[in-house]
Amino acid sequence: MESRALGEIRAVVSRRMEADGFLVAFTERSGGVSAEPFASLNLGLRSGDDPGDVVQNRQRVADGFGGNRFACVRQVHGSRVVRAGTSRAGAGFDDPATALGDADAITTTTAGLPVAVLAADCVPVALADPRSGRFAVVHAGWKGVAAGVIGAALEHFAEPSDVRAAIGPAICVDHYEVGEDVAFSVSAAIDGGAVTKRDGGALHLDLPASIARALKAAGVDSPERAEECTAHLPQRFFSHRRDGERTGRQALVAMRMG
Repeated sequence: MESRALGEIRAVVSRRMEADGFLVAFTERSGGVSAEPFASLNLGLRSGDDPGDVVQNRQRVADGFGGNRFACVRQVHGSRVVRAGTSRAGAGFDDPATALGDADAITTTTAGLPVAVLAADCVPVALADPRSGRFAVVHAGWKGVAAGVIGAALEHFAEPSDVRAAIGPAICVDHYEVGEDVAFSVSAAIDGGAVTKRDGGALHLDLPASIARALKAAGVDSPERAEECTAHLPQRFFSHRRDGERTGRQALVAMRMG
C-alpha cells in the first residue's frame, strides 16, 4: 500500500487491489475543512462536528472517486452486511437518516458505485473478487469481530480463495490494552484465537493481526496489511483511544472501476 493524493485529499491506497480493478482508499485526516478537534478531513456526520463541514469533506473524497458520492451505513458494531445497488448510490452521504441501514459491512458488484465505512481505531477491511466483480467494505471493531462480521462478509463471495483482502490503518497492539473479556470474545470468534501479547500485567490485543488470521482460516490467501497505527500518528489519523469522544473519523472507500 502507498499513501498518495486523491485530488485534494490523501489516502493509503492498495496497489494490489488497483491492479485487480478496484480503487480501495483508506483516507487520512489532511485536506479537509473541519476545525479542531476535527481537523481537517473528518468524515463522521455523527461525530459532533459541523455537518456542513463534514459534507464538504465527503465531497472532496467523492471528487477523488470521479465525483461519485459514496454510500454508507449507520454502524452499530455488529455483523450485519447490506447490499448496495445503483438505486442507492450516495445513500447516507449527506444525511445518516438516508443510509443503507444499521450494519457494519456493505457489498456490491456495481461498477462506479463507491461504498464506505468509517473508523477511528477500528479496523477497516476491503474484500474483492476480481473474477466476479464483487467487493465489500467492512468496519471491524472488536465487538463486530466477536459477532462474526468477517465471516458474514465472506459469505457473500462464492470462493474465499478468490478473494483479495486489504486491512487498513487501525490501532496497533502496542496502543490497544484490553480486558480479558474482550480478548476472550475475539478469540472465540477466530479459528486459532486472537493475537495478543502481555506487557507486564497488561493484556494487549492485535486486532488487525487477529482479522488477518480469521481471513486466512477462512481461505483468503495473503491478506494485505497497512503498517500505520492510527493511535501513533496524530498528524495523519483520528483515534478514539488517543483523543477521546471528540475526534473525527476517517473512511475506507472502495469502488470497482470500469
